[in-house]
Amino acid sequence: MEEFELKGENGIITIQIKEIFGFPNETSLMGGYDCAVRIEIGVGSYLVKSSFYTSTGEPFKFYKKLKKCHDELNGIAEFDSYESNLELNIKYELGKILIRGKYQENLGVENILEFDFYSNQSYFKYSLDQLVQICNKYGGMKGINN
Repeated sequence: MEEFELKGENGIITIQIKEIFGFPNETSLMGGYDCAVRIEIGVGSYLVKSSFYTSTGEPFKFYKKLKKCHDELNGIAEFDSYESNLELNIKYELGKILIRGKYQENLGVENILEFDFYSNQSYFKYSLDQLVQICNKYGGMKGINN
């Protein structure tokens, strides 16, 4: 299973692709291939283990933004799942990285985890390596065949 982690001083987010739909012939309207992912968010004493649907295009777009921020040590990279379960912002600023987001398992229930924690660029080398492996396997917004 492909996954990527975002680690920090007091938290970690792990997103693991559990199932791909239509690979390699049927791409998603949202880019890449539709998929089911598992997410774990650990911040302080809070822990979420859940799942949601997204597309492989989301990690692809996130990788492109995150790589640019990492290279320039400045900027913001967003990961927004198309069903809006997960909103994640990575902000590079003055040598620190702020990871801020919110997760809502069931969009019909007002039960939302909002979180933030700090990280630094040394943690993100591994994250970028993981994301590039996902991009290499599933391609970009048009999948691997286009």
